[in-house]
Amino acid sequence: MTFSPIARSGVSDGVYRQLRDAILTGTLAAGTALPGERALAEQFGVARHGLREAMRRLQQARLVEVSHGGATRVLDWRTHAGLEVLGDLAASELASGEILRSALEMRLAIGVDAARLAAVRASAVAAAEIEDFVTGSTGVSDPIVLAERYEQFWRLIVLAGENVAYQLAYNSLVTAMNQNVAVTRPLSAPEAADLATQRVLASAIAASDADGAATAARRLTSVMLRSLGSPVG
Repeated sequence: MTFSPIARSGVSDGVYRQLRDAILTGTLAAGTALPGERALAEQFGVARHGLREAMRRLQQARLVEVSHGGATRVLDWRTHAGLEVLGDLAASELASGEILRSALEMRLAIGVDAARLAAVRASAVAAAEIEDFVTGSTGVSDPIVLAERYEQFWRLIVLAGENVAYQLAYNSLVTAMNQNVAVTRPLSAPEAADLATQRVLASAIAASDADGAATAARRLTSVMLRSLGSPVG
């Protein structure tokens, strides 16, 4: 395939985005050997140091691999890449119903289990902070502020659950969701405004009621999925 010349500002970002999108769409199929550094730099119209920086980012994201002999080959991102690529998928023109549905299904699974863990592991101080935070949302009518507070509400719950993997996954999910706020924010508005269920969830965590916390978490995090017409088990 051919690539478009890159403007001088943001050289490495521009190269990275074009190659990333070509890989994620399958335009550059897994196993494809990329042209050599000189040829790629000429196609993009950039200096080699800008190209090298972009290639380092692609390697770190596990989208390409330098093979024996120095050739750079495209990896199958579905079997090699990590959650950081979710943000790239959401940020690019590749954003689709499948990507959003996948993110929301993961959010539901993590949210339910994180709430259960928070009910089991949260300290009295952490549980009180979650309850106080929901109380602080009372009377807020601005949907943007509610959305921001809802994001923080879940962050407190995930932190209280003391699962580092969930904390990192939540960070990736938030990054991905915030790449497309024009789509995700209206869908999340009913959840963010549902302070009654948030209070039930906070109270269940404070009472060490794992089942009650999981039920309330599922009630909240299934709203966006249902709005997409996706079944929720």
